[in-house]
Amino acid sequence: MINLEKSFNINDYIEIFLRRIWYIIIPFIVILIAGVLYAYITPKSYLASTLILVTPQKVPEAFVRSTVTETIQNRLQSIGQEIMSRTRLEQIISEFKLYTGEAKSKSAEEIIALMKKNIKVEIKGREGYFTISYSGEDPKMITMVTNKLASLFIEENLKMREQQAQGTTEFLSLELNATKTKLEEQEKLMTQFKNNL
Repeated sequence: MINLEKSFNINDYIEIFLRRIWYIIIPFIVILIAGVLYAYITPKSYLASTLILVTPQKVPEAFVRSTVTETIQNRLQSIGQEIMSRTRLEQIISEFKLYTGEAKSKSAEEIIALMKKNIKVEIKGREGYFTISYSGEDPKMITMVTNKLASLFIEENLKMREQQAQGTTEFLSLELNATKTKLEEQEKLMTQFKNNL
């Protein structure tokens, strides 16, 4: 029975600790062994991630309002759909020889679905940047695939911007020609008016 009136000194606490030491050591050893076994048995998984900054257009919207209809988020989503298409993913799989073990037992659709599951694209609201992540078991291969995905995003973004720039140039050329025609008509009217005076 515990004597509540007795005061304990440091030697009493040391004695209690030494009597109960196995209550600490045994769970520690069990948890340590379980942790080591879990780390050894569980397959290694790595994640590579890249951050891409998307700058908005430099042409003022007041001049080209009719051609500027797409936000950065919409453009990134459409680029993402293009990059995550079956043909693009098949090109990446064949280029880097991914999922060779799974190809023996799974169909092409299942391998594409597995690759899509391992790719994560996060568009960060309105800040104008997004992250691309890819996970797998080989860290060097994961880095190369992530870099390839990032370069595909950048290439597609450049293509879309080039198309928008061409559309803007055509729009401005048409507006310039229309304004030039109106100016020439006004000059003809002014010349006729002066000649009639």
